[in-house]
Amino acid sequence: MSTFVQYGAGNIGRGFLGQVFGDAGYEIKFIDINPDIINMMNNENKYPINIISRHNPREVWINNASCVNGLDEQAVALAISKADIMAVSVGVNILPRIVKNLVKGFRMRWTQNNLKPLDIIIAENLIDADSMLRGLITDILSDDEQILFEKTIGLVESSVGRMVPVMTSEMSRGNILRVCVENYCELPVDKAAFKGKIPSIPHLHPFEPFEFYVKRKLYIHNMGHALAAYLGFVYGYDYVWQAIENPYIKLIVQRAMTESGTALSKQFSMPLSGILEHISDLLLRFANRELGDTVSRVGRDVLRKLRSSDRFVGAINMCHGQSVNSLYIPVGIAAALMFASANDTNTKDDIDTVLVNTCGLEKGSSDFNIIKDYYALLTQNIKPDELLRKIESRQEILLSQKVII
Repeated sequence: MSTFVQYGAGNIGRGFLGQVFGDAGYEIKFIDINPDIINMMNNENKYPINIISRHNPREVWINNASCVNGLDEQAVALAISKADIMAVSVGVNILPRIVKNLVKGFRMRWTQNNLKPLDIIIAENLIDADSMLRGLITDILSDDEQILFEKTIGLVESSVGRMVPVMTSEMSRGNILRVCVENYCELPVDKAAFKGKIPSIPHLHPFEPFEFYVKRKLYIHNMGHALAAYLGFVYGYDYVWQAIENPYIKLIVQRAMTESGTALSKQFSMPLSGILEHISDLLLRFANRELGDTVSRVGRDVLRKLRSSDRFVGAINMCHGQSVNSLYIPVGIAAALMFASANDTNTKDDIDTVLVNTCGLEKGSSDFNIIKDYYALLTQNIKPDELLRKIESRQEILLSQKVII
């Protein structure tokens, strides 16, 4: 039986990566520092995943599972030395803390003359996570070790699209290993980054150029999710599903995602039909009541989400680069500014300053002015159907003038 080592036994580690490889018949070895998870995993050697859905809720069990104590450096190195493939999902801020253990595992492989490639799937919410991890690792390798590293260790970016709610004691139902997840269970990975043979297993989708999936996740999924949350906040909803059930909000979100999707299709010469199917599926997933996704959770860390390379401005810039009109995406920035002004974001900057310094927009540019217009409308308590009509009117003017902004 092949062995999959999962560094991080959190919700994504257990609820996504563990299922991907567990369903494929791998022995699953987690690495974690939570003593309760370690003890129970090693006593039970299995754990439950609840697929939460209004129409087809069910429970699945992941078998052949155990957990290594992440504080036991020798045990961690031994697990890595014997792994056939592994993944990391510990959180971006924790990545630097596990590098020493990763390198110990690599060295144990090499000293045992195990030069079989080890591919590591990076399941972190960070663009270019492979470059970051590579830099952290190579900083502590000797010149000879760096040569071995480049020959035998693959750092594989992935696109983590499965939505996992914040677990509560009620949802755990007495089992701290239980994870509740949505039904979606597809893991795109960077095909070009593998050093060894790519496993041919369900749920794993190797693809190149992987930039397509990176941008699809950020500029369609993350952008649409945040837009739904920010408009949900503006119109007084507590949950994302409530916002999506408003037909006018749903249409604004759908059209914003379609703007990104159209630009993505053009940039990568991918069929638009498949991207539109993905958007329709996402809208259904956003509407999943059982996920219990709150507007406040999805909307938090607003200033990061307004950065020039992130989901909103990045999507707008992608549209510009592909000569695609972008009139619905800017609504998300205006609504995010409303969210920021009502929540503690540790900033006293005015709207213009945020648009220039955080979003990277030029004052007086068309994007700057459109966002300011939308913000003014939202502060005037415009109803969602009226907001939609305002955007449509602007779109009709542009189409009649054949203007690209």
